[in-house]
Amino acid sequence: MNIIQIFPGKVWGGAEQYILDLGTALEGAGHRVYWFARSKGAVPGRLQGRIPFTALPFSGLFDMRSADALSMAIEDTGADIVHIHDVRFVPVADRAVRRSGRNVRIVLTIHVARRKKVPVMARPAFKGLHNIIFVSDFAKCRWVSANPWMPDRKCRVVLNSVPEVAGLPCESLREKYNIPEDIPLLVFAGRVRRSKGCAVIAEALSSLRDLPFHMVYIGACKPRNYEKKLAALADRCGIGGRISFYGFTDNARQFVRQADIGLAPSIVKEACHLSPMEFMQAGKCVIASDNGAQTEYLRDMRNGMLVPPGDVQALSSAIRKAITDKALRVRLGEQAGLDFHEGLEYGRYLDRIIACYGL
Repeated sequence: MNIIQIFPGKVWGGAEQYILDLGTALEGAGHRVYWFARSKGAVPGRLQGRIPFTALPFSGLFDMRSADALSMAIEDTGADIVHIHDVRFVPVADRAVRRSGRNVRIVLTIHVARRKKVPVMARPAFKGLHNIIFVSDFAKCRWVSANPWMPDRKCRVVLNSVPEVAGLPCESLREKYNIPEDIPLLVFAGRVRRSKGCAVIAEALSSLRDLPFHMVYIGACKPRNYEKKLAALADRCGIGGRISFYGFTDNARQFVRQADIGLAPSIVKEACHLSPMEFMQAGKCVIASDNGAQTEYLRDMRNGMLVPPGDVQALSSAIRKAITDKALRVRLGEQAGLDFHEGLEYGRYLDRIIACYGL
């Protein structure tokens, strides 16, 4: 099967990592993947030297240049599937397939949870999609509530997953930040920004000064100097010496395995947050917010802890419980690992995606 995968964003985020993981897994399963990305933004730089890709403007509804180039690529590659990951790409992909004259199936994955109506003039292109994949029931319900005209038989739910990481050498966070073995290591992994609850973490930890812990934020900051604001907040709260910022790394999933407690208290409604799944896969106790699809795979006090978004006191209480009760956090982590491998394992996820391709 020949599959075109198109990276949607101008920045490197969860959706872009999802696409790279998926395409790599499809290649490993014997399929041929052709990669496309926007010519502007961070994505081309991240792909350079890693995989061959084609850069196109993908500048909007009336981007004829991208449609023409994609149409030619469909013919040249003998594509069976064009997999897009942003609703804004539907008209361009539809136009490209029509111009190619080939029987190509367009599949859209919606990675966000929004109630956004599709304009009437664009609806025929959406109805022509082979399938829409929603990364959670939560995401599907929100989109379909705004677009009830879309045939339900074309709306599929496939929960996200993360592939197993190779046991590659990785520096020790404890050695880097001089954290003793008996001090619980708390880790946040993802975009370090306000919407992910990063400030809520610092505020919650301020009331835990009586407990031993060290907090490490792993990921790029947005805005770039956001860590300075968090560091200043930590200093004001009296915990500045116990918070570190690692920055962006390709080894984030390796570092997750070093954590004692994972934190993912996003304050926005997540369509299907990858970070909690990464902690689950690693068999770690994860504390997450309950305002999105997290409740579809996390059960409070079974395989993790769930707290209301932005609730500093609730997050602080959950962290205190995890720090002071090692047996509890180990039990929750072990159950998280079991639940991930029984229901969210990447091989099962890949089979579901291929079924959505219909080939």
